Amino acid sequence: MKNKYPGWYPKSAVEASALWDNAIFVPDANVLLHCLRHPAAVREELLRLFDALKESLWIPYQVGLEFHRNRLDVELGAQDAYDVLIKDQEATIEKARERLRQLRAHPTISVPKELAALDMFSADFRARMAASQASHPTEDIAAAVTRLTQLLDGRIGDKWKPEQLAALKKEGDDRYAKRIPPGYKDAKKDTGEFDKYGDLIIWKDMIGKAKADKRPIIFVSDDAKEDWWWIHKGRKLGPRPELIEEFQAGSDQDFHMYEFGQFLRFAAERFPEIKAGVDQVEKSLQDDVRARERQHEAAEAIETRAKVRELEDERDQIIATLSGAPGAAIPVATVDRAALRARLAELTAVLEAHESRLQPGSVTVNESGVAESVKQRS
Repeated sequence: MKNKYPGWYPKSAVEASALWDNAIFVPDANVLLHCLRHPAAVREELLRLFDALKESLWIPYQVGLEFHRNRLDVELGAQDAYDVLIKDQEATIEKARERLRQLRAHPTISVPKELAALDMFSADFRARMAASQASHPTEDIAAAVTRLTQLLDGRIGDKWKPEQLAALKKEGDDRYAKRIPPGYKDAKKDTGEFDKYGDLIIWKDMIGKAKADKRPIIFVSDDAKEDWWWIHKGRKLGPRPELIEEFQAGSDQDFHMYEFGQFLRFAAERFPEIKAGVDQVEKSLQDDVRARERQHEAAEAIETRAKVRELEDERDQIIATLSGAPGAAIPVATVDRAALRARLAELTAVLEAHESRLQPGSVTVNESGVAESVKQRS
């Protein structure tokens, strides 16, 4: 059975370890960007790891392209964070000040004392941000980019030609329509003509590299989407079975994937020079994952609230029409009351579902780093 369905049997620790002896290691762009976004000690350990892997390190051209496209966002985003945090903190403090100023006589709260405390906190926060901004490691981060550039020199795949991209676009549309991994979760990307095919380009290049070099590939990725990972009840079991089988069919080589944190733990066992710092690196990575999940949840909440407002407007219009209120948007003569009542019931159910998603704590992150609903887990 295992020979017939190789993708459906997750690799044991021994099987995965055996791949390391001959594998080509391919980090995705986000993994490379970790060398720029973390504190100095973590940054150094990551670069030390890539240096240890240097002889087996390789990236598709697309990975390098995505790294360079996002590099300045990471660097400038870190530099802008000081001013953004000060602005956000001042807005919050000002709300508290205004509430205190509006407070009428109170038996225990001293408004002048609390206003002074807020002023002190605000001044202290601004001073800490100014000190951090003054010591921002611009030169150190530039040096990290230089080290990565040197590490990857001669270890980057070729750029695709226009005719190759045109053929891939046609194939990609067909694969995405059939939800064939990887990349179909990016089908709605509209930033550029070929951007939504980035994962598929990386995939094709890895198969080609494995076939040409007659070596297996270990892909190290921060991408948590289902079009890469075999996820069962929130638990990542390994690469999608379809990926393993397509990879073997196209290259006659094996394929394996790690999340970066998991990869670090295995790498620390093989490379003693990074073992001492792996806990610090892993904690920084986990903090970054949690922050990324919070950003994603906040963006989803904004989108959901906008949708809720649209649905509420539609619901209010239906209620006004059914109740015969003057000025209703739907002409009374054309009203299908049964259809409107059915739509009203549908809207009510959808709004209730959206409201439950917007409740604090309704989304959490499980041990595999996958966001899931608290209600679904209970």
